[in-house]
Amino acid sequence: MPKYINRLLKLPVTYLYVVMIIAYVIIDVLCNLVLIDVLKLASVSNEVVRGQGILKTFLYAIILGPFFETLLFQFIPIKLLSTYTFFKQRKLLMALISALIFALTHMYSLYYFILSFLMGTVFVFFFFIMEFKKKGTGLWHTIFLHVIINLMVFLNKYFI
Repeated sequence: MPKYINRLLKLPVTYLYVVMIIAYVIIDVLCNLVLIDVLKLASVSNEVVRGQGILKTFLYAIILGPFFETLLFQFIPIKLLSTYTFFKQRKLLMALISALIFALTHMYSLYYFILSFLMGTVFVFFFFIMEFKKKGTGLWHTIFLHVIINLMVFLNKYFI
């Protein structure tokens, strides 16, 4: 196992959350700089929550979205793929498939697809770490991380 993975596994859970949130911020800033400022891609937002009002947006983005997306795009694909010997030995391939499924459901624009693919890799990477570190907790920790990140986006959109 690579040294950086071993170092991550030794970190306390709280630190892992901080590392993943920092990863999100870096990905978000780089996507904004490269995709919007340099390549001039449109950053069209989610049609499901656009114009729904603050309460419905909160419900979809903070409560329902993280639960169902983590279940459907990280937990179930990883558990299904890991039943095959071919995929058991190829966790990176499983992670990329999971991230691709996550991104395909966020096809509001090319910008959102790319951002969602990168964030999907962060979520599935976190899922793997938490499953390895604390067996059976990957789903709930990943849901909570997803809630935190969506809450940051929500607060930024409505209050900052």
